[in-house]
Amino acid sequence: MNDLFIIIKKELTELLRDKKTIINSIVLPTVLVPILIFGAMKVTEMIQKSNEEKSVKIGLVNAPKNFYNLVAADTLNKITVYEEVRDFKQLIDDETIQTAIVFPSDWDAQMNNLSTSEVQIFRNGSKDNVNGRATKLIEIYNAQLKAARITTLEIPTEKLTPFTENYVEVGEQKEVIGKRIGGFIPYLFILTMWGGCLLAAVDLVTGEKERKTIETTLSLPISKFKVLLGKTIVASLLGFIPALLNLVGLIVGLKLIDGIPAVFNDAIGEMLNFQSITMILLLLIPFSLFLSGLIIALVAGATSFKEAQSKASPIIMLIIIPLVLALMPGIELTWSTVLIPVLNIGLGVKEIMAGTIDMTQYAVILLSLLAFAVGAVYFSYKKFSDENAILK
Repeated sequence: MNDLFIIIKKELTELLRDKKTIINSIVLPTVLVPILIFGAMKVTEMIQKSNEEKSVKIGLVNAPKNFYNLVAADTLNKITVYEEVRDFKQLIDDETIQTAIVFPSDWDAQMNNLSTSEVQIFRNGSKDNVNGRATKLIEIYNAQLKAARITTLEIPTEKLTPFTENYVEVGEQKEVIGKRIGGFIPYLFILTMWGGCLLAAVDLVTGEKERKTIETTLSLPISKFKVLLGKTIVASLLGFIPALLNLVGLIVGLKLIDGIPAVFNDAIGEMLNFQSITMILLLLIPFSLFLSGLIIALVAGATSFKEAQSKASPIIMLIIIPLVLALMPGIELTWSTVLIPVLNIGLGVKEIMAGTIDMTQYAVILLSLLAFAVGAVYFSYKKFSDENAILK
């Protein structure tokens, strides 16, 4: 055991001598999440404000006077009146107008007869701000006409409302919010962990080759397995610590940044309690060992940083795809998904955040991750023991 600690101390000392490693593995993960939260809020606020202040070019055909006045009441609306239907697709593509609203030529007669008519709205589906503003105008005008007809027909409003909806939320606020945002939390942890493990694993194996120190390490009176295990533990630490600091940054960011709704902030605070944080970290420990072991196995035969990174980079797809699946509606933590690596972490964290985790399933996830970690370490040991690969 003392030999293992010697290897761990040696590798940590070597890695932490590099200021870039300290910045990338400790400083950035701590401040990154608060900056992202604050930045996302400010960018969203700026975009919303910018959209509200933008003018919208609206083309009108046969528009009734009351609708024209409704559109003109907002000075940001730039109105162009057309006598007939034009090639509005071309006009919208040329940005002469941004949307066109076409009323039938006999609109007034149809309204007087209490008929149902049709209004054409020409639009580009990718222009959300323009389409939202035009839709709102149509909805307001439609509501005004309905109110006028109700008055004309002398129908009590309540007779036009067969029933009203009263949604009774039986799920706790914590569960509702946890299910919705819990899938994003593993993104922060796992992708940060991946970066830390990759940086450390490549440096501890391929970096030693380039520095011509790998032979000295292997010549020590320590078994190759302990050397490999020490490198794996150090690489996993350089992945796990940034993930832990990310979590700290998330909690601190939510506490210090203004503008987050109180209800949302309270629910997040309830979700990120000591028990849930501990359960999440317990999942990340074996996963960091699994990642480190797998990366070391892949880069064992590489002779340069570039080659090592090209060999290890495809693993990121095996991480991102399950994380994306964990965000999709309808995919839940069940006995059919509990053994799928990464996906089980994503789904498990959602359940932990929501407070609905089944402890039996959680135990199975933890045991499966431990099994994958052991398998990855064994696989890396086999590669590390091949002197033709490790010393070339």
